[in-house]
Amino acid sequence: MKRIATTDFRDHLRDRFIDAQTTPAARLAPTHFLTNEMGVDGDIREELTPTALSKVEFDIPSARLKGAELLFYVNADTATQDKPMRLQVNGHVLTHRQNRQRMLTGGWDRKKIAAKYLKEGTNEFAFSHSGVLHIDPFPGGHADAFPSRSSRSYDGGKTWHKGALGEARTIAGEYLVRLRLKGHPPAGTLCSPVIDLADEEGKGLIAPRLGIRRLALKARMRKPQGTRIHFELRSGTTPSFDPRTWTPWERRNALQWPGRFVQWRAILETNAADKTPVLQGVTLAVDRKEDAASLAPFKAAKIDHPELVYSSYDFAYMGQHPHQERLRKQYRLDEVIAKGQTELEQFALLRDWIHSQWLGWQSDKYPHCPSWNALEILDTTKGDWGFGMCTHYGAVFAACASALGWVARSIIVDHHCLAEVWSEELQKWILEDAGPDREYDATYEIDGVPINALELHEAAAGKKRKKLMANKLPQKVIEPMTKYIDVFCRFGIPLRNTHLIFAEPAELRHGAGQYHWDGYLWWSDDIDPRYAEYSLQTSRPGDFYWSVNQTRIYLQVADRDGVLQVDLEHTAPNFSHFLVRENGGEWRAEKEARCEWVLAAGKNRLDVRSVNIFGKMGRISSAKVALA
Repeated sequence: MKRIATTDFRDHLRDRFIDAQTTPAARLAPTHFLTNEMGVDGDIREELTPTALSKVEFDIPSARLKGAELLFYVNADTATQDKPMRLQVNGHVLTHRQNRQRMLTGGWDRKKIAAKYLKEGTNEFAFSHSGVLHIDPFPGGHADAFPSRSSRSYDGGKTWHKGALGEARTIAGEYLVRLRLKGHPPAGTLCSPVIDLADEEGKGLIAPRLGIRRLALKARMRKPQGTRIHFELRSGTTPSFDPRTWTPWERRNALQWPGRFVQWRAILETNAADKTPVLQGVTLAVDRKEDAASLAPFKAAKIDHPELVYSSYDFAYMGQHPHQERLRKQYRLDEVIAKGQTELEQFALLRDWIHSQWLGWQSDKYPHCPSWNALEILDTTKGDWGFGMCTHYGAVFAACASALGWVARSIIVDHHCLAEVWSEELQKWILEDAGPDREYDATYEIDGVPINALELHEAAAGKKRKKLMANKLPQKVIEPMTKYIDVFCRFGIPLRNTHLIFAEPAELRHGAGQYHWDGYLWWSDDIDPRYAEYSLQTSRPGDFYWSVNQTRIYLQVADRDGVLQVDLEHTAPNFSHFLVRENGGEWRAEKEARCEWVLAAGKNRLDVRSVNIFGKMGRISSAKVALA
């Protein structure tokens, strides 16, 4: 009986309701977040007076909270610094004066709410006397299409009206008001990586011929009264999930005759916000029958391949599309990067070209903020029309890099926006900043190595700040990064790079004032986030910096003598095929992730790599095996 034990869940996939950061054990997060809107539009202001009140309702699943933080978007309004806002929480009257320092920099005001004012079920928050709220209209402005939780009173709170927001009293929508509860959410999910039952430590072993009779999961956990932990299992015969070769998730703790690969997930639940179950350890007991003698002919196996990192969040990648082809040809992107001898030089040439296309911030000429569609941006900014702000430089870089076959995305930092791109040379994500000012148009480095946003964020908070450099390739100028370091106090990404063909989902005007859309994934140093106004927050590096274009090799003795079954796992977006080479020979294309390797007597070598639909090739992984 083989036992596979796990007591550290910090690298496991998880949703935002799980805390696997503060300790190796997993528990429900200490806060959870409620919102009625996505913050698509935040420009419609509504003034508060003693007779014109605004109300928002939230449904709280449990009253056993430590308190809450009420967050409301005011952008740059400072009226309540001098004249306080009145806030009624379930009829309890509170006052609020704005503290700009406590607001941080996102345009969201915040008010702590004591637990005694909150209750289980529907809670009402009414704003009046001074200050402003902002409105996110329903799509199409139809009051009957959505169940509104926002209402307006024009008679001091005697009567309330939905679908009558705004100056003209005609807008159907929600106020940009959000609530972070200081207490555990009702449920959260933790998911294991795929576990290889023949090589659970990932040492690159050759698996013998084997059959797995039974797998049983046992857990060590604490479950206070009113809390529960449920487990689900699935298994397959391939290292990556494929519905053709894997079973569906089933709520059970054991599997009969599972495949070589298995995955479990735990659903943690609670009835009360002040209690959480704790998952301390999981052990898989594996009853397997193996033909150890089948390994005898195979000697000195060595596999060189990377660990693959997956995000807990799905990312939508831009694929081939006529708009992409038009972008590449109309702006002669291949010529833009043609002089680059290395990938980093090509990134720099592309970045510098984008930087030179317009001046930036010409909204006084033409106050239109384009979407993140690079064709629209480049067309609008001709002649320096339109906003053309840093957001658009980052979006154009991400789109152009994607059109050239690289994997890139926009990244938002505090009052700035740029891009990150996967570097095959460095096997990591790196920042490329094509922004409008002279200080931008750079790749940021530490000790000569390009870095990503998390590395810059950590350097800005630590002792490495003095080593931060801005590499101005292709101008061959490297200078200390002295400005804009503090904007990396926070950073987030949209979970897609398909803006060239889909304008939505997104926020209008894209942070021209502040970022308020609730669809970005934000980094948080703490499990209780400092920037509390967003739903999607993570402290797991892999959720931002997953593997791209990498391949792992799994070997198992086949039924025929001298033959190994090869299973391949890849992380290539827009995957096209594998390239496979034996003993230094010619590369051949393989569409499927399983093939056979017929070995010759003596030393054998297998090389594999992924290729995407744009022809970009990933890192080479290799296996060396001697056949007796």
